[in-house]
Amino acid sequence: LQDPPPPTAEQITAHLVACVQSWLDGQARALGYDDIKSALGYAEEPAVPKFQQEGQALRRLRSLAWARFYEILNAAQAGQRSIPTEAELIAEMEALKG
Repeated sequence: LQDPPPPTAEQITAHLVACVQSWLDGQARALGYDDIKSALGYAEEPAVPKFQQEGQALRRLRSLAWARFYEILNAAQAGQRSIPTEAELIAEMEALKG
């Protein structure tokens, strides 16, 4: 049997996008939300300050995560760094929470 062909750049990118999205959803689930989208609905709702604060914090994290992801992707595509493994990518996302 032949080995399967290596993944295409598009497949690698899609996989990494899915990893970031899953990580973001996990951050929201850790706080009791269904996913990041449901949590963000609270960001502008002042009725329960705790939910609003969590929604705003997750919205900020989402923006930072996607900005960092595209920096990583662009650097990898330019040959300035290697394509991160899933674990390396998640470690870079976790560093944004500081």
